[in-house]
Formats: sequence, C-alpha cells, structure tokens
Amino acid sequence: MAETARTGILGILISQRRFDGAGEREASPVMPEDDFCRRLCAYGQTIGMLVFLFCASHAAAAGETAIGGYALRGGEWRPGSFPLPDVVYDRALPASAAEARRFRHALARLKQRKRYALLNGSLPGKLDVFRAMAHDDALRPLLPETEPYEGAGQLARLLARHPGGLFLKPAAGMHGKGALRLLADAEGWRADGRDRHNRPLACRFRTWEAAGAWLERFASAAPYLVQPCLRLTDEEGRAFDVRALLQKDAVGRWTFTGAAVRRGGAGSVTANLHGGGTAAAAAAAFRPRFGEAGAAELVARVRRASERAGACLEAHFGRFAELGLDFGLEPDGRLWLLEANAKPGRASFAADAEAAEAAVRRPLDYAMLLASRQRPLFPTTRIQRRYIQEVHP
Repeated sequence: MAETARTGILGILISQRRFDGAGEREASPVMPEDDFCRRLCAYGQTIGMLVFLFCASHAAAAGETAIGGYALRGGEWRPGSFPLPDVVYDRALPASAAEARRFRHALARLKQRKRYALLNGSLPGKLDVFRAMAHDDALRPLLPETEPYEGAGQLARLLARHPGGLFLKPAAGMHGKGALRLLADAEGWRADGRDRHNRPLACRFRTWEAAGAWLERFASAAPYLVQPCLRLTDEEGRAFDVRALLQKDAVGRWTFTGAAVRRGGAGSVTANLHGGGTAAAAAAAFRPRFGEAGAAELVARVRRASERAGACLEAHFGRFAELGLDFGLEPDGRLWLLEANAKPGRASFAADAEAAEAAVRRPLDYAMLLASRQRPLFPTTRIQRRYIQEVHP
C-alpha cells in the first residue's frame, strides 16, 4: 500500500542507483548524491512532506495511483510503493542524448497519470543562456566574449585578437569535462585541459597546422564554445572560480544562499571539484587577497549579479527553484559571469554550515508551496467537489 503525507509528496528523479552486493535483494542501494538525498528525506520528515527517490524505469511503469521508488528507513534506502508525487525534483544527469530522451519520456508518461509540478526548470545550451544574459544591460559587462566553435581557421583569427590564449568548452558540458586551454609558447602551441572522461591531458605542437588538425578532431564529437583565456587564477597560479547558489524560499522569492570559492588542482585549467579541486567559503577565501572590506564588497557584487541573472533567466526560460552561477575573478578583482546551471551541486558549500543547511532546506520549503497549489484546501468528496476551491497562492 502506498504511503501517505500530511503536507505534500515530493519525488526526486535520480539517474541510477548501484548496489553494494550481488543484487538488489541482497544489498542496500547507494543513491546518486546520496548524502544530499538523505538530508532531503530527513528534513521532509520534520515538515510532514513525503520524500522519495525514483528512476526513469519507475516513472515509465507508474500505475494510476502509485509509483515504485526508494525511501529512507532506518538509515537505509528501502524499496516501496508511493502515491504519485505532487512535485518532482529532477536531479538526473543524463550521460547521453539517448538517456536524456528516456528521462523526458518517462516524466511525460508520469504526467499523464498525474499533473505534478516540476520543482525546477531546465536551461538550454550554454550559448543560448549566454545570449539571453547578453540582452541584460547589467549582466552584459560581466560576460566574456563567446562564440560557437567553427574550426581551426576561426581559432587562428581569434588568437590574433587574443594573444593570451583561448579557452574551449563543450556547449552542453559539465564538471569541466572536455574543457581545453590553447596557448602559444616558444616551442609552438600547447593545449591542456581535460578529456571527456575528466582525465587530465596536455599536448604540444610545433606547427599551427598540427595543432589545428588535432583540435578539429578533439572538438568534432560535440558542439564547442570559444572564449578568451582569462586570468582566473589565485596567488599560487591555480584555477580559481566562485560558485554562487540562488534559491527560492518558502514564499517563492529568490534568496541568495551563499557563495564558495573553488580552487583547481595543481596544473588543472578548471576549478571543478570533480577534477580534484577544493572549496572554501567565499568571504574567507577573499580576505587574504582583498582585505575585510574588499571581500565583503566582492561577495555583495556576486550576490547582486546572481539575483539579476536569476530574474533574467526566469524571464527567458520559465520558472526555476534554484540556479548555480559560476563566476571568474581576475587578480585585480574584475568579476566575470561564466555559466549558469539549473542542477547545481552542494559540495562547494561543505565548509559553510549555514549555507549547506539552507541549500537543503530551501528546495523542500519551495516544494511545499508548489504542492499546496496542486492540492485542494480541504479534502473533498464527490458531492463536495463543486463547492471547494483550490488554493493558488
């Protein structure tokens, strides 16, 4: 029999689960973002919201009133049957276009069973996001010059304009996978970064013809973007960026949850934690370089830009519950807005207990608001239904 909830039902779509044993019946599954999902379930229990996890296969097989999935019971993930969700929190990260289509089809099928609210919207490719923000007068000065990759000839022209080098990244990538820095040096040309499996790579070329041919092959598998190579490093020369988290609160207002600085590993061209980087609270990381007042002003600038970006992206792409904004910071304090992400991680905020706690609570607080719009004010019977209005705050 499906479980019940007092104040709403939240289903979290996950990519996959793995097992610490021979099979599902013999071991407890380990979920993607396991700690985050555990904290969401624990907080859901304190506010009376039923929170469970489900995969695309569960959504595709959902019945008229119930869906399979996993809930946290006694510290372990246990399979069960749950009522169809009022709100769906999509945390799935498809590994391919085919898997992305499978997720979309599964959610569409689930919506035929019940018209749930999607907690967070989705963003298109990075170039479309960049172009949307470039229409905003306040955001435009923060955006680096960005073009879609069109071949080695284009790179040669851009290098003449930006002798400090170029940065290439997948138009739909994440975690720094496939990011590449292209520089000229005394021996010819150097390309370093990470391959599509997030492994470090470094190549040298004596001629531009050799470099261009290799780049053509490297960037042929997926659309790429090209930007100037900015000086986004810390005092030790390591890649350095700022992750800001913007979230809706319990009444649907954008709230700045916090900002964290991410430092890349030695020799890395990106600061992503998945590539071996480390994180610290932004204000604490800024102080040694910019002083107390300078650090506070930098955090304030990140906050203002994040809030402006949130409003801009919602105006272009629909409602969101949260956004991760990535900023670059040059040694002189110049701020660049590099990317926006509709499925931000939380690992960067581990060193900031207050931000880490808010990062978990706010999605559920906002989900409660959306769930209230899905449910009648009072339980209804067939006779009562024509007289009872639904709440639409």
